[in-house]
Amino acid sequence: MPAERTVRLAGGRLALFVEESDWPLDRLCGFASRRNPRRGFLIVSKVLGRHVPARPSQMRRSLRDLASKVPDLPGPVLVLGLAETAVGLGHGLFEELHRLGLRGGFLHSTRQRIDAPLLGRFEEPHSHASAHLLYRPADIDLAAVRSLVVVDDEISTGTTLVNLARALAPALPRCGAVVAAALTDWSGSDGWLQRMPWPARCVSLLSGRLDWTPDCAPAGDGAFEAAAGALGALPAPGPFGRLGLADPRAFDLPDAGALELPPGRALRIVGTGEFTHPPFLLAERLEAAGRDVVVQATTRSPVRPGGAIDHALAFADNYGSGTGNFLYNADPAEGRLALICHETPPGTVDPALVAALGARTLYWGGKG
Repeated sequence: MPAERTVRLAGGRLALFVEESDWPLDRLCGFASRRNPRRGFLIVSKVLGRHVPARPSQMRRSLRDLASKVPDLPGPVLVLGLAETAVGLGHGLFEELHRLGLRGGFLHSTRQRIDAPLLGRFEEPHSHASAHLLYRPADIDLAAVRSLVVVDDEISTGTTLVNLARALAPALPRCGAVVAAALTDWSGSDGWLQRMPWPARCVSLLSGRLDWTPDCAPAGDGAFEAAAGALGALPAPGPFGRLGLADPRAFDLPDAGALELPPGRALRIVGTGEFTHPPFLLAERLEAAGRDVVVQATTRSPVRPGGAIDHALAFADNYGSGTGNFLYNADPAEGRLALICHETPPGTVDPALVAALGARTLYWGGKG
């Protein structure tokens, strides 16, 4: 029998039915209320390193467990992560699959305009930032790809993944199979899989169904709609996935000793927007060296305090989109030294965020 849970959130009631799980629900996620007229609830992952600070070792464990569920696929395989939330998850899954012998490459969608040939565009209908851009990878032969793995942190209806696969289909003439991989799958059925352009299946650490009952009909919000379509800019992207990667470690990590971190000080490694996997790897290295470290990232996602969100900072977007950015559950009173990692040019991280955390910034431009 499915395990049932009802969560009362600001704006409505979320009913959850867990049907299968490798990880307990409470270890994987919590719940919060979006400030979003399209969808009022948010699944808050505890192992993603985004809205909730996470231990790198727990994130790595979830990556390995998810990778173990991906079936053997005809290669070359293209692993594709969805911006912004699943960029790091997709890169990490590619890393794990590469370790298991996968032959192929990694690409992620983006909400940044870059100087490169555009491969396609698709929409995430419910999102706070609906437009996704895909750029043609420089070192991956798309015409040779035979299988596709699309990665998101959670699946609710599957519509975004269908939109993505259909946008990619003209560029993948030899592709014959797609696997959707997610930490949690709440779609409740395989109806959306039948709308994929190729035979498809879904793998996750937890699967079930959810039902959201709002307290009242959502009102339109012109400011929200304008922000949803806003794009940032990154004139010179580093080797982190927007233009494809054949090697999951196509960049260098900073030498921990050169960072001159105070001995024994607890650390908070903060990624920014779509720049999340390299900061995770840095946090993982520091944890392996015996440091008390958590990792998380800024986001464009507007969330109401309450539920899984108990602290919020608001500041400007370092990618220059003009939309608000947020960092959740990073209370400076915890006393952790924060390192804000960014790929955008020096000086682009909002001084208000740096001051609120008493943080240092770490620029990754030009690496690799």
